[in-house]
Formats: sequence, C-alpha cells, structure tokens
Amino acid sequence: MLAIAHRGASAYAPENTRTAFDLAIRMGSDLIETDVQVTRDGELVLIHDDLVDRTSDGSGPVADYTLAELRRLDFGTWFGAGIEPQRIVTLAEFWSDYLSRVPVCLEIKDPLATDALIRFLQSTTYAEERVQVTSFSWSAVLRAKAAPSCSIGFLSRIFNEDLIDRCASRGFAQICPPVNLLDAALVETAHRQGLTVRAWGIKQRSDIDQLFETGADGATTNWPDWITGHPAYVKAD
Repeated sequence: MLAIAHRGASAYAPENTRTAFDLAIRMGSDLIETDVQVTRDGELVLIHDDLVDRTSDGSGPVADYTLAELRRLDFGTWFGAGIEPQRIVTLAEFWSDYLSRVPVCLEIKDPLATDALIRFLQSTTYAEERVQVTSFSWSAVLRAKAAPSCSIGFLSRIFNEDLIDRCASRGFAQICPPVNLLDAALVETAHRQGLTVRAWGIKQRSDIDQLFETGADGATTNWPDWITGHPAYVKAD
C-alpha cells in the first residue's frame, strides 16, 4: 500500500509548499503528489488551482504571472494562524531538493502544460520508479507517454471494466478511481491487466479501511499518516 501525500501533507500545512512536503516525508509517505502549472514565461510551478487567489495573497490566473512575480506572493499564511509565509516551489526546485528523498507523482492540471512538462522530463535524468505522471485529461496522459521512463496514470471519476481495458490497451501503468468506487473484483481485473490501482478522494479514516479491503495499491490523501499509521500498512520497498 502506497501512502501518497496529496499536495504534501496538506491537511496539516499549506498545500504544495516546502512545509507540506517536508512534513509528508517525516510522516513516512511513500510518494508526494503535486500539481504542475505553467507561468507566463514558461516556468513549471507547483500549484493546484488555475488561479492564485485561494492559496496566496495574490489574484488572477497562474498563467498571467511570470515566475518572478509569483515569487513575490505568500502561499502560506492563508492556511491559518502561526503559519510563516511560503514561496511558490518550481518543479526544478522540487527535482533538486526532494526527488532523491521521495518519489513524485506529477498531476497535470492544465493540458497546455503537458508539452512543457515533457520537455522538462526529456532534459533531465531520473530513475523510472521515482516519477509518475497523472491527469484527468485523457489527451494529456496520452501525450505524456512521450516523456521518457515515467509511469503514466489516468485519474478517473468512474471505475469499470471498459475503462480498465482502455487504460491497459494504451499502455498506462495506473488507473486512479475515486475511493468510493473501489470494488475488489474490479481491482483484481485491473491487476490482471497489469494496472496498479491508486485511489483518490479520501475524506475519512474509514476510507483507508476500504483501500486495504479491496486490494488497492495506494491512495493520495491529505492525511498520509492515516495510511502509514494503519495496522495493515507495510512500508513499500
């Protein structure tokens, strides 16, 4: 079972910040999931929303900002009292500061960022098992297969045999359905076709039981310690 820290340990710290990433590692997370967007000047940055409004003291689309402009924003204190200001993290910074410490799952939020991400992956070196790329966009994950040596997963809002067949036939490594749709028979079908099953949408501790009961391979969660602290959890090799 993989404990995948969703935007870092985002239940406890401002999402997609160094504080959240560091805490996720201390909690024993097997991977960190983060989101990739592209700036006006073509830099890849780690932020979930298309707009900076919710998670910073700025406003407007990420794509309207240069990296230098984003660096002037505070991405931390919105989270609550006692949180120090946080600066945006670039993908290049994550690569240099975190990838040797923990594998990463990169979610493409804006399909327009796909080509920039592929160019980044082609320009650097990494072990295949250290990098996963996922998206809710079918076109984005198909294009992401052009990236060298990374595991591709499709984030879905459904989970059925037809989608399993489609993902397997495209050579994806993962299928990623909502936790509430997990079904042991479908998980077994996915496994027979060579797919790992990684769930999302964890909202309560009982969802973690569902992961283990259905044989899922892991899940993204804002509370990675809910998985690493579960009695059935075994740290991945």
